[in-house]
Amino acid sequence: MDENASARPKSDVNPFKVPGDEEIFRHREEEKAKKEATRTMLLSAPVADKSTFASRMQTTTTEEVRDLLQTFKTDLRGTKNGPSIASTTAAPERRKEKENMADFISKKREIFLLQMSLDTKRAEIKKLDERARQREEALKKSEQMLEEDALRFDAFLKENDEKVQEAIKRAEMEAKAKQDKVLEIKRLNTSTAALRSEMNKYEEQLEDCRKYKEFMDSITPAEFFEAQASKLQRRKDAMLAEWQAECERVQQRKEGAHAARVKAEAEYANARTQQEAERAERALKDAIANLKEAVKEKEPPAPNLDFESNPDEEELYFKEPQQLLAVYQELEESNLFYIQNAQETEEALEELRAKLRDTKVRMDAEVENLNLQVAELKTAIEAAKGKSQRLKDRTIEDVGALTLSMGGTAGSGSASAAISLDQLTAKVAEVYVRGGFDADASVGTLQMLTNIESKLEEYLAAVDTMPAEFVDSIEKAREKERRRIARDEKLSQQQLEHESRMQRALERASAPVFKRAGKPVMARSQPLKKKEVILEDNRNDDEAELEAYLARDML
Repeated sequence: MDENASARPKSDVNPFKVPGDEEIFRHREEEKAKKEATRTMLLSAPVADKSTFASRMQTTTTEEVRDLLQTFKTDLRGTKNGPSIASTTAAPERRKEKENMADFISKKREIFLLQMSLDTKRAEIKKLDERARQREEALKKSEQMLEEDALRFDAFLKENDEKVQEAIKRAEMEAKAKQDKVLEIKRLNTSTAALRSEMNKYEEQLEDCRKYKEFMDSITPAEFFEAQASKLQRRKDAMLAEWQAECERVQQRKEGAHAARVKAEAEYANARTQQEAERAERALKDAIANLKEAVKEKEPPAPNLDFESNPDEEELYFKEPQQLLAVYQELEESNLFYIQNAQETEEALEELRAKLRDTKVRMDAEVENLNLQVAELKTAIEAAKGKSQRLKDRTIEDVGALTLSMGGTAGSGSASAAISLDQLTAKVAEVYVRGGFDADASVGTLQMLTNIESKLEEYLAAVDTMPAEFVDSIEKAREKERRRIARDEKLSQQQLEHESRMQRALERASAPVFKRAGKPVMARSQPLKKKEVILEDNRNDDEAELEAYLARDML
């Protein structure tokens, strides 16, 4: 019962759960010990008790049977002379129990999982060992590289220290040299400033001397400069003659040396005795030496004749102060006339300037007055233009009103209102001439109307002196004539309109007949008739008759 109880929990273990590492290693050690014990037992067991691997794998005995067999084998090995297991155990007494297939599969699964886990652990251990070996090699290489870097760094530090020391020494030397150079520069600048100030002082003195020299040259007589120029020319001629003489001397020496050589060669060739030959040979050697010296001697360079006289050697015309005083007196006497003329010229210039100022003031005043007159004329012109425009508008209105008062239509009134200003001016000029005035193009329209008005006033004054019956009869006759003329004009106008209507009627009668097709077009509504505004004439009879007469003449 106890064995069954102990064996039951093993079958309840989950076969798919991976055991822990500690349990796996413990189980592996137990398996190793069991295998070692089995191997040792099989080595010492007889052949009949041994079995093959296939028979062991195919066995179906239970664990209790295997334990019993192991006990029998142990007892048999202890007695060594006892009967074997096969002989002591009867065949009918051997109990064969079939092992449960589920337990067998679970055990096989456990074995497989353990083996797989062991293989995995072995591979992992091998991999970790390889990685540890690589790490150790890498660490060794790193340590070696660090040692080499440390050695190189120490060498670099040592070399850097040496360079720093050398640079410090060189910097100290250069700083000292720089200090010396700065002191030298300061000293040279001081000396340069002193020399520059001295040069400036000398330049100022030289400039003053040049001014004095120019002044003295300006008052020096021209004869003195001519004498100095002739003296300089004689000096140049002497230098040129000396150079030519020197050139001739060199040339003569060369020619003489050449002639002496020719003569010596001739004597040496014509020598008859030994003594003459030796004497001629010595003379020839001397002639050749003289010729070489003459050839080596060069002609002197040509003198520079473009120079001017040396200021240090130049002579001055003035040697005594009294000479300058005498020249000053002469210049003052000669310049008195020029001074007087200059004063008179200045006085005349002042007078001209005063006249110029007065003239300028007067001209400015005149210009201002002219500008004022121009402004007034512009204002008058603008006023005249406005008045002219108003008169134009009034004339057009009066002509239209006059036409309406004479019985004309609106169309005729607009046509009369369209009379141009040129026609009105021409009509005024015609009335002006018929009134007894002479035709003058310089007289304006307003002036002509003014003259006509004055003439009418004279006539009206004369009419007032005439008998009333005579005046009435003349007025009636003129009124009849005016009405007759207006009636004739109206009849002629009506006749023209009648002829025009007849002409249009004939044209319509002779035109081809147009036949309408389709629905007739609706007639349009009649437009609203506008009321005609009749202007009331508030003028008196005299003014109406005058305007009617003027309108008749214009038409």
